[in-house]
Amino acid sequence: MPKSHPKIRPKNGKNQKKPIAISEPVNITKSKFYWITLTIITVIAVLGYGIVANVRIDQIGLILAAVLSVIGVAGYVGLRPSILTAKTRATYLFVGAAVIGYGIWAAMVLTLAVSGVGAQFPNVLGSQLFIVASQITFLAIGAFIGEHLSTSDAFQAFAGRIKQKIG
Repeated sequence: MPKSHPKIRPKNGKNQKKPIAISEPVNITKSKFYWITLTIITVIAVLGYGIVANVRIDQIGLILAAVLSVIGVAGYVGLRPSILTAKTRATYLFVGAAVIGYGIWAAMVLTLAVSGVGAQFPNVLGSQLFIVASQITFLAIGAFIGEHLSTSDAFQAFAGRIKQKIG
């Protein structure tokens, strides 16, 4: 009869490795407190710097509108869960900003130019500041509209019909 090897048993579980619990990393951008704090600090910083640098209050307001519109869209997208893939959601945000945002901005500029009011805004606010701030603001508005279109059932049905006709 062959000799059997003795069974080696761990002593009180010392040889057994315990599974290590991996915790999810904390994502600060998923907190409303973060976005509210960021907004308040941005307003205080821009107002403070504008006052120290002797920037006119209307120019400070235009800068704040541009920056806060971007923060608002980023916060909304960061806090709002979506059933879409990241690629699809990014596509809607991009198309919203590029097509809708620039379309609204171009319509506004053309309307102001045709009405004659368009020459007054750049003269009062400074042409570069007005152009950049208004473009940023309308890009953010377009991205916000694109985000809402991504959740609209009517728009999804329309987009589905267009996809069928194209492909």
